[in-house]
Amino acid sequence: MITFGMMLCCLIANAQLSEEKIVNYTRYLLYVPQQKPPSGKYPLLLFLHGSAERGSDLNLLKRTGPFIFADTAKNFPFILVAPQCDPDRDWDTQNLLTLIDSLESRLDIDKSKIYVTGYSMGGFGTWKLAQAAPLRFAAIAPICGGGDSSRICAIRNMSVWAFHGEKDNAVPYVESERMVKGLRSLESDVKFTLYPDLEHDSWSITYANPELYHWLFSKKRVDSIQIDPSLLKNYTGTYKYSDNENMIVSLSHDSLFVKSTVSGNNLLLIPFKKNKFRIPGGFSGDGEVYFETDNAGKVTGLSIGPCDHTLCRKIK
Repeated sequence: MITFGMMLCCLIANAQLSEEKIVNYTRYLLYVPQQKPPSGKYPLLLFLHGSAERGSDLNLLKRTGPFIFADTAKNFPFILVAPQCDPDRDWDTQNLLTLIDSLESRLDIDKSKIYVTGYSMGGFGTWKLAQAAPLRFAAIAPICGGGDSSRICAIRNMSVWAFHGEKDNAVPYVESERMVKGLRSLESDVKFTLYPDLEHDSWSITYANPELYHWLFSKKRVDSIQIDPSLLKNYTGTYKYSDNENMIVSLSHDSLFVKSTVSGNNLLLIPFKKNKFRIPGGFSGDGEVYFETDNAGKVTGLSIGPCDHTLCRKIK
């Protein structure tokens, strides 16, 4: 069990902290633990600040958020990175992914243990980034944010812990609630903490809670599934998806791929439930692939269709 300190202060002292330059995001704080994990690779926690911390003063990022906790925590295990937005700018998902790529190329990061958290503007950015790259992250912790609930299926396999103040007048708590309800309808691994007496600042109490970091550390990314080709060899071929679009189901390196004849996208499926696999977008919209089984668990059929959170229609 990792032990985290409880006392808070405003300086980063017990770690390597640096300001570095990258393409697109020219300012960020980087915290690297002094001791390397036994595995030799660090988990990575990306922190997205709120609108008030935009600008050119990196000290703003030290006054709130997980940096305060990391400074006094004992054996804080995460590499912690906090980019800073320019004034009047919002979080850009591609720039954030470029930052992560840059860190992965230079630091020993465990790619199965990458996490995102943020509050207010950063809470919205956390939801958006997760939906843009659902195979990249193990878990997210958005605080007083919200997102596109119509695309919640994109992160149905990701662990989520959302936080909000019930008296928040800046971002109503229903913004988080509808995202959480969408995930619960998909039986996802999701938690929601609603603080009954808090207004917009629900991040101070959240980032001071050691349980948040324990929970994040316990999560690992769900990797693309490797499927026994003997179960699928009878289901490769071309399937009708719509009047003007077919899907080509094929095997490659013992994994299942689906290709759209319209968009040309070739997508590796990721697990949904037992014998069900999800296509993370790329056709007319998000899609689902279901391997139907009999009572003995033998694969008896294949279905592909749009992601409407119901069992998709049979295709021919």
